[in-house]
Amino acid sequence: MRRNRSHRWPTPVILGATAALAASCSPGGDEAAAARDREQSRAEWKLVLEDGRELVLEQMNIFLTEESYPNIFETAGTDVTLVGTFPLGVTPDYEEAFERLIGETITIEARGGHPAEPKTSSIRLGGTVTPVTGGSLRVDRVSGKWAGSEGNKTLHGTFELHTAGGILRGRFGVHAVTFG
Repeated sequence: MRRNRSHRWPTPVILGATAALAASCSPGGDEAAAARDREQSRAEWKLVLEDGRELVLEQMNIFLTEESYPNIFETAGTDVTLVGTFPLGVTPDYEEAFERLIGETITIEARGGHPAEPKTSSIRLGGTVTPVTGGSLRVDRVSGKWAGSEGNKTLHGTFELHTAGGILRGRFGVHAVTFG
């Protein structure tokens, strides 16, 4: 099926696929171990600015697209929303093979994310919400063993955020989940 780029995913199709994928990605046989590991990993899910300030991250949702389009993402957390795209052809795909992202530069955009509910990239520092106009994430390692929404697969790396007030840099750790 050929799709118009401005309307990649019909809402009923993506919602159904998202629900089916979420149901199929439970940690599996040892839910107690998965829950324990997730809680331990949660301490790493944050942006840490060069000056030491920390902002909690909850999850990076990676929306898989057709091969001719880049995968898109949205990351949300306490006081931070980041959206953008992966390089064309770079994908963890349905098996959540996040090691494929190591060394790749992921583009942060001012606006994007899931096409049915676009979001604006921003960061709140000192009580003030500042728009993020661009930037990048670069993954340097992956940790965790449980895939899916209730898992603990974590991407770690560096970031650069472009704002009207200047460029912010630091490190990040975020729980990542794919949706198709």
